[in-house]
Amino acid sequence: MARDSIQGFTDQELDYYSRQIMLRDMGLDAQRRLKSSTATIVGLGGLGSPVAMQLTSAGVGKIRLVDCDVVEVSNLQRQHLYTYEDVGLPKAEAAAKRLNKMNPHIELEPIPTLLSPSNADALVEGSNVVVASLDRMSPRYLLNRACIERGVPLIHGAAVAYLGNATTVIPGETGCLECFMGGINDSNLPTCATVGVHTSLVTLVGSVMASECIRVLTGKTPNLANRLLYVDVERLSFQFIQIGRTEGCPVCGKGEALMAEAEAEVEEICGREGRRVFRFKPPAVLRMSLREMASRLEEMGFKPLAQGEMGGTLLHPDGRRVSVFENGLLLVEGVQSLEEAVELRLKVVG
Repeated sequence: MARDSIQGFTDQELDYYSRQIMLRDMGLDAQRRLKSSTATIVGLGGLGSPVAMQLTSAGVGKIRLVDCDVVEVSNLQRQHLYTYEDVGLPKAEAAAKRLNKMNPHIELEPIPTLLSPSNADALVEGSNVVVASLDRMSPRYLLNRACIERGVPLIHGAAVAYLGNATTVIPGETGCLECFMGGINDSNLPTCATVGVHTSLVTLVGSVMASECIRVLTGKTPNLANRLLYVDVERLSFQFIQIGRTEGCPVCGKGEALMAEAEAEVEEICGREGRRVFRFKPPAVLRMSLREMASRLEEMGFKPLAQGEMGGTLLHPDGRRVSVFENGLLLVEGVQSLEEAVELRLKVVG
């Protein structure tokens, strides 16, 4: 019988994963478990980049890549999935192309969309592990609730300036994200755009998150179950904080259930180089193609910066910039007001 039919891997795959297979407590059985697993990564920025690269090279059989942004020049300092050639393209699309070149033996599913109350459950469904590599608390809460509801392990990470943290949530066994990190308002938190982020921090925290994913997928006890890792790369310090379930947690405990959040049609997101940026959620029904939306912008004097199969970015000589996604999601940058952004969106999508 052929070697690949006995062991479930082609000769090329066995060569690719050979140094991982020979690790103590790994072997072919663990590699098979990875190959049969599905991981969903929500957020393909500073943390999502190293997680995606490491889960790809580790051989996770299917990886969903979820992100609602495009590649920016300012991302390249720490988001090593991308190059200058990707600037203006949807991150999910650019990431999938790069990762496929790293490991053609796995399935990659790019999903260039905005995480929302209406799609969080669908994104989690069918996953063996979910990675929350996000920069705001509100989408982290959405994923946390969907994972608890579905019983899917959640790997959380955060990184800004020189400080980072990570933990692993196992539904029914550990505290969830809102047991120890609930009720945080995003407006009170610093962002990468306001205080920066050290390139080594995201790689370090992302690597820890990838390690936790692999432990979960291969049936090992995660090291960060009921523990929060706190990292300070400026002082090179690592602390472990014991955490646990909260009886009154509204998500996994007996607290009063949370009301579902209303979905905002438009929100102003973290600016780039002091410029205002507005993000419009996709319309319920989109009656035009990506090409048609781009054509409308070109008729208004916008010139293509980057064009992919799932989205692209166009620039106007006056400095305005619009990124369009195939599902109708729009990012409008460089306008002076919300009213101006809404008017531009109506001209593009209707």
